[in-house]
Amino acid sequence: MTQQLSDEIANRFTLAAAELLRHPLDPAFAQDAPSTVFLAGRPLTPATLAQVSLMAVDSDMDLVHLAFDEGRERFGPTDISIFCIRFGAVFRWIGCALWAPRDGGPMMIMPPGVNVCFAQDGKALISFPTRPTRALGAGMKRARQRLHRAAGAMTHEQLETVTYASLATWA
Repeated sequence: MTQQLSDEIANRFTLAAAELLRHPLDPAFAQDAPSTVFLAGRPLTPATLAQVSLMAVDSDMDLVHLAFDEGRERFGPTDISIFCIRFGAVFRWIGCALWAPRDGGPMMIMPPGVNVCFAQDGKALISFPTRPTRALGAGMKRARQRLHRAAGAMTHEQLETVTYASLATWA
């Protein structure tokens, strides 16, 4: 029973993050198939990091992994990682942070140490060639607050759209 509750809480945060990261879809890409998957799971180890990289290759999908400490899911994700397939290679960023603008607009994922950030448009992971440079701490705090509010407001109907899988399914 505890594991189901943990899955539900992690999925609330993951679905909320996917929605809060949604930027407008360019009409030119409206007919494209979805190419991004959001995953909830435990913190990545070297072995699971390799597994998720292979999942990205095997599925030909960009993956956003939100890590949760078991038994502490209610506090939100402890880490966010991105796995992108580009030019036949997997690019991965671990230790990313969520950032939210002051105006309530869509949030972004900021990888550490690079001048790029990511969001999604309902179909694909999109990258921005720059990232916020001012008020980073305030933007990360806003993102955590917005994520907690949105996760708490997630309905059971929204949660029913979640497809459950484990890393073992992809091995």
